Amino acid sequence: MAECPISSQSCHATLTESMASKDEQPHLPWWKTTVIYQIYPRSFMDSNGDGIGDLQGIISRLDHFVYLGVETLWLSPFYKSPQADFGYDVSDYKDVDSIFGTLEDFRDLVKECKKRHLRLLIDFVPNHTSTEHEWFQRSLKNDGKYKDFYVWSDGKVLPDGSRARPNNWLSVFGGPAWTWSEERQQYYYHAFLPEQADLNFRNPDVVEEMSLTIRYWLDHGVDGFRVDAIAYLYESENVLQDNPRSEKNVSPTEWEYLTAVHTYYLLPECQHLIMQWQKLLDDVQERDGRERFMVLEFYTDSKTRADMARYGAHPFNMDLVEKLSTPLSAKQMMGLIALEYTDKPPSYWPTFVVGNHDEKRVATKFGSLYVNAFNLLLMALKGTPTTYYGEELGMEDIHVDYEDTQDPFGRKAGPDRYLEISRDFCRTPMQWTPDQNAGFTTAQKPWLPVSSDHTFRNVQSQKKDPNSHLNMYRDYVALRTRKAFKYGEIDINCVVTDSVLSFLRFFRYERYLVAINFGQTKATNDYSLAPVNASKGTVVTHTASANSEVTKGQLIQLKELTLRAGEGVVIQL
Repeated sequence: MAECPISSQSCHATLTESMASKDEQPHLPWWKTTVIYQIYPRSFMDSNGDGIGDLQGIISRLDHFVYLGVETLWLSPFYKSPQADFGYDVSDYKDVDSIFGTLEDFRDLVKECKKRHLRLLIDFVPNHTSTEHEWFQRSLKNDGKYKDFYVWSDGKVLPDGSRARPNNWLSVFGGPAWTWSEERQQYYYHAFLPEQADLNFRNPDVVEEMSLTIRYWLDHGVDGFRVDAIAYLYESENVLQDNPRSEKNVSPTEWEYLTAVHTYYLLPECQHLIMQWQKLLDDVQERDGRERFMVLEFYTDSKTRADMARYGAHPFNMDLVEKLSTPLSAKQMMGLIALEYTDKPPSYWPTFVVGNHDEKRVATKFGSLYVNAFNLLLMALKGTPTTYYGEELGMEDIHVDYEDTQDPFGRKAGPDRYLEISRDFCRTPMQWTPDQNAGFTTAQKPWLPVSSDHTFRNVQSQKKDPNSHLNMYRDYVALRTRKAFKYGEIDINCVVTDSVLSFLRFFRYERYLVAINFGQTKATNDYSLAPVNASKGTVVTHTASANSEVTKGQLIQLKELTLRAGEGVVIQL
């Protein structure tokens, strides 16, 4: 066996799992070899003509994932909800909102996924409920065990006898994080909208109810969960403590104005709760033999992710979402990537993300030239990749007038600032065909406008073009069926410049060089030196850049390999 080119600790887990014997097929949990695809249900496919996507619409498009080779779907919230934050304000954790369908539709979705060997993850939103939830309504009335289901406070009594909020905590959506209840004569805490009251996880009854929710959906056949807003679950017990002023130059009403030391961090209680939920999944697996997966939403650094892995947690790596500069620097990008493979515990496993329902799309943020480059990078790295719907087409953000803005975060910002804040622009309907409304709906007006580029940027049209974003994405997913990408290691000690990053993927005698130019101009480099140690190789896929001289199947020299801006190649050595 060749010596591992990166730290022995970071190599240990995969090599131990995969090298039992030369003839034995390695076994990794399914979630380490899969591709996760995020579906935003409102925007994926409308089956009943109301202009809003739904579960039956998703069912009607499941063969899209078979075509792509994607094996795992992640559904954003579909629970019963007043839709103040598009489903992240849950009013019943055990029912489907009528705009998306019924519980029977969900059962059909699970059944149809299983027919196609697709796995299903669902969003789990434990931090808060809608204020319309029965629990909150009973808590308002100090009703039995529900009295302390939420974070309540009497506030401060001022010298003049009036009452004020207990502290200066701010909502993520701006403004105070405490709202007065006339009925209960107390303030309740909400990390997000006033309509999203934070649950009190120091109450064991709350913990039990959320565990029952997890069990409920496992009984319905889901394969795991994406846990929303994990770092908000616990606040400081002493609610009279203010958050300190940050160094950011923003309005005093914005969340970033303060450093959220008392409201956004992983207390030991949160660690124990994550372990409890993971044990619940493990117990179910022991009974039926099916592996389950739980991934956590947490914008944090690599060291914190490593610390979380030590107790079995798997947080998303959001570095490529939030930390990349523009214009792109391959050196900066590789610096972030390298952290995932350096000084990590054996239990650590990278989960890479480049976009989601809260962020600008790749084509808008970095330019359409780099769509294939990012998709290739995501699929070629060691780890589990997550794709946001439409990225396989190179979909772009679109302009939405303030009058048509749906996002409460954007509406709250007002007409002068909504363009900076609104998340509508990356949530527009999926583009299926060149027809009216992109084949998303038969309604005259979908819930958000359809991009005008749907006439050429759509699934139907791109399927016909072997070099389209769609078919190149499909090619990159297929890479992950090769043993070097499915089971193998990564060597990041290859050519890295301001423009170009490269790395090796290898398993036993299979070796591949991945090289991508994220720069603004073409770059020529010598890739033949150590650790590659090869003068030539065969191109197995590329980014199909305009005027590229690289073709699939081509035998290519590595000593002076030229890549144009946005161009990437995978070369079998």
